[in-house]
Amino acid sequence: MRETLINQYNHTWKMFYKMVNDFDTVSWTDIGCSYITPARIAYHIIGGVDYYTENDNRVNLTSGKELNWKWDTASTNDLPTQTDINQLIHYYKGIADNWIRNCDFLSNNDKFTWTGSNNISIVYVLLRHMEYHIGELNLLLHISKSGNANDNWIKAFDEFTV
Repeated sequence: MRETLINQYNHTWKMFYKMVNDFDTVSWTDIGCSYITPARIAYHIIGGVDYYTENDNRVNLTSGKELNWKWDTASTNDLPTQTDINQLIHYYKGIADNWIRNCDFLSNNDKFTWTGSNNISIVYVLLRHMEYHIGELNLLLHISKSGNANDNWIKAFDEFTV
């Protein structure tokens, strides 16, 4: 079951990675409205992984920007770059894989009670959270390319590693 979950997450990480790379630099921060922009949504996805996996390690970004997890209120200049997000995808994929490998699925979930009664519910909620927001990224990507974006759902089945 663990390997099945890791494989499902892996497909999600691949879609996320491909979508981040498909945005042009202007669309990365400018397409969308309010706090629904690619840079903010990508930052929020990573923040969710950080939160639910209870990561305590500090990550230094290539750009030198600080991770403060204020994805919805940060100034555009303070948002992670696409390169930063790619770095975070690689880092947090490893964190998530390790988290799944070491999770006691049937233990009581006392911290994130809204996700369900045991720890496996956290694993499922995080996957759903990621895919929900990746769907938003997909829509923004299609808008940015006038409907001619790649089908990253299918391409994520290709044999490449994140």
